[in-house]
Amino acid sequence: MMIRTIFFTVAAAAVIIFSSLVTSAGAAEKIAVLVSSKDAPFEEALKGFQGLLEKAAVQADYEVHKLDSSAAKAGQAVQAVKKSGARLVLTLGSLATDAAVKEITDIPIVACMVLRSDGLKKSPNVTGVGLEFSLEVQTSWLQVLLPTAKTVGVLYNPDENKMRIEAAGRIMQTMGLKLVAQEVRSPQDVPAALEGLAKKVDVLWGLADTVAMTPQSAKNVLPFSVRNNIPLIGPSPTWVKAGALYALEWDYADVGAQAGDMAMKVLKGAPPSAIPAASPRKVFYALNLTTAQQMKITFSDQLVRGARHTFTGEKP
Repeated sequence: MMIRTIFFTVAAAAVIIFSSLVTSAGAAEKIAVLVSSKDAPFEEALKGFQGLLEKAAVQADYEVHKLDSSAAKAGQAVQAVKKSGARLVLTLGSLATDAAVKEITDIPIVACMVLRSDGLKKSPNVTGVGLEFSLEVQTSWLQVLLPTAKTVGVLYNPDENKMRIEAAGRIMQTMGLKLVAQEVRSPQDVPAALEGLAKKVDVLWGLADTVAMTPQSAKNVLPFSVRNNIPLIGPSPTWVKAGALYALEWDYADVGAQAGDMAMKVLKGAPPSAIPAASPRKVFYALNLTTAQQMKITFSDQLVRGARHTFTGEKP
């Protein structure tokens, strides 16, 4: 009788434990999502993130807040997320990321679709993927696409990019290149700084910079490039369409999937501070074939076929 009682007691306990495990395994992870913009790249990144978790059989309950580039909506969404009980916050874009990082300190945040990953390292509950490719990657592609170039010119605002320029100079030197950098502290400085590079450089590197490389400065930078036969490496494919020779570009869905890999680690218990912020793992490029023809630059058929986008007929 005692043996039968013990047997049924153990069996009942096993059923309870099994049921608990099934319930736990079946529980959806609550993930709050802040999307800065309705533009297509943000949607692609979100789909990449969700696809990665789905492929990994992670059940997720997404609470998506679309901010429509509105700071007011961002503030309201962040307050809602703080009360939501989310296990993780995914932010897409600078507006969403800045708002979340400023207010949320007790929920892990994985960010993507921000230009640089530097700022993600300042908060222990934040990690993510920045859009800027590493300096090593940018320099390597320069040598692939412009193998005869030896001297690289760049305009930069020291308040924003001084350390990055110093690092780039060291990296380029190890790869057999010389960097010639000109400071600009306002858009009005751009024309004179460009002329200072005119007879010194083989190529102009369009480093992302809120003073030196803007729609306003493009009115000086693009004509300078053509007039002096100095190819411009654009900071984005938009610049290539406008007349820059080439630019590196992104697979937004894979950027989202890369953020998804980070989220998986967080959901398994890793602190964001233990997951290094990263650059995109896939690299694509866009070419302006009209600019190349004007400057008598020849790309191999393989390089042309390998471009994700090619532009013809566009003039700066």
